[in-house]
Amino acid sequence: MQTLSDARRLLGAERDFRVLLSSQFIAQAADGIAQAAFYAALLLEDPLEQGTPGKILGLFALTLLPYSAIAPFLGVFVDRWSRRSVLVVSNASRALLLITLPLWSRALPGDIELFIGILALLGLGRLFLTTKGAVLPVVVHEHDLLEANSISGGGGMLSALFGGVIGLALVAGISADSVFFAAGLAYGAAAWVARRLSSPLSHAHQHVPRLSQAIRDVAVELGQGVSEIWRRAGVRLPLVSIFLLRTVGMFIAVAAILLIKREFPDRADELGRISISGLALGSAGAGALVAALTAPFLGHRFNKPQLIIVGYGVSGIGITALGGIQHVAAILFLTAIGGYGTFVSKVATDAQVQEVLPDEYRGRAFSFYDILYNLASVAAGAVMVAAGDASLRATLVWTGMITLALAVGFGLLMNRAELFVPNRGNRS
Repeated sequence: MQTLSDARRLLGAERDFRVLLSSQFIAQAADGIAQAAFYAALLLEDPLEQGTPGKILGLFALTLLPYSAIAPFLGVFVDRWSRRSVLVVSNASRALLLITLPLWSRALPGDIELFIGILALLGLGRLFLTTKGAVLPVVVHEHDLLEANSISGGGGMLSALFGGVIGLALVAGISADSVFFAAGLAYGAAAWVARRLSSPLSHAHQHVPRLSQAIRDVAVELGQGVSEIWRRAGVRLPLVSIFLLRTVGMFIAVAAILLIKREFPDRADELGRISISGLALGSAGAGALVAALTAPFLGHRFNKPQLIIVGYGVSGIGITALGGIQHVAAILFLTAIGGYGTFVSKVATDAQVQEVLPDEYRGRAFSFYDILYNLASVAAGAVMVAAGDASLRATLVWTGMITLALAVGFGLLMNRAELFVPNRGNRS
C-alpha cells in the first residue's frame, strides 16, 4: 500500500514526469505494434523456437550490434542538444519512417527495406529511452528516482506487451502496411505528447559550437564521458554488475526455451510453436513486473548498491535451486525469478547512475549503459554457443552458483568503495 501511495503522490506532484511517462508508454506501445507488423511481413520462423544457439546468437548480433556501434556518439548529442527535442524528433522520425514505408519500400529488392526499418526503429527507440533515462533526474527529485524508474520500467514493459497484442490482432485482419501506418500514428502521438514538456531540458553550455565543430568534438567528449564513468566507483561497479546479471538473465531465458524443446517435446507441440518462447519470455516479464511493484518497497530498506546485490542474490538462489528440477513449471518459475532479480538490479542501477553523475554526463552514461545491456544479450548467445552439447541443466546450476559468487564479489567491492554507507554511494 505504501508503494502505491508513493506512486500516486509522485504522479500527482510532477507534471513533467506524467508527460514523460505518457510519451514513453505510447511510444513503447507503438514498438509492440510495429514489431508485430514486421513479424507478419517477414513471416519469419522464430529463431528461439528453432533450438539452434548459433541462430539465436545471429539474431542478437544482427539486431543489437549495429546500434551499439553508434550509441556512444548519440549519447554525446543527448548531452549537447535539447533533450525535449531529441524525444520529439526520435518519435517523429519513427512515425515518418513507418507511414512512408509503403512508398519507398518498393524500390528495394526482397525484404531489405524491412530489415532497414527494423534496425532504424531499434536505433531510434534506444535513443529515445537513453534520453528518457537522462531526463528522469530532472523531472523528479533524486529521492524519488527508484520509484520513478520502477514506474517507468514496469509501465513501459506493459505498454510494449499491450502494443504487441494489439499488433497481432491487427495483422490478423488487415494488411501489414496498414498496421505500419497505425504504429506510425502512435509514434506521432508520442512525439506530440513529448512536445508538451514544460522545459527544453537543455544542459547549459558556456558556448554551443556549430554542428561541424560538435562532430569533431564527439570523440573527445566521448572519452571524457567514459573517464568520468570509470573514475566513479558508484557508477562503474553498478554498470559492470548489471552487464553480467543481464547476461545471466538472457542466458537462462534462452536455456529455458531450449530445455522445453529438448526435454518436453510433447509439451512444445501442445503449447504451439510460438508459445514456447512466449511463455518463457512472458514468465521473465512477469517476474520483472513483480519487481517493478516491489522495488520501491525494498528501496526503503536498502540503498541502491545494496539493492543491486539483492537482485543478484535472488537470481542466484532461484537458478541454483530450480535449475536441476525436471518440470516445465520449475523452468518457467526459474525464468520469472531471473526476470525479478535482473529488474530489481536494473532499476537500482538506473537510479544510482542518475544520482551519482552530473547532468552533463548522463546522456553518455546511458548510451554506454545501453551498449552494455545490448552486448549482454550477445554475450549470453555466445556463452550458449560455447556450451555446445553440454547438459543444459548442469549448466544452469553452475550459472546459479556463479551468480551467487558474483554477488559476493560485487558486495565486497562495493563495501570496499563504501557504497553501502548511507548517502556515501551518491558521492562516489
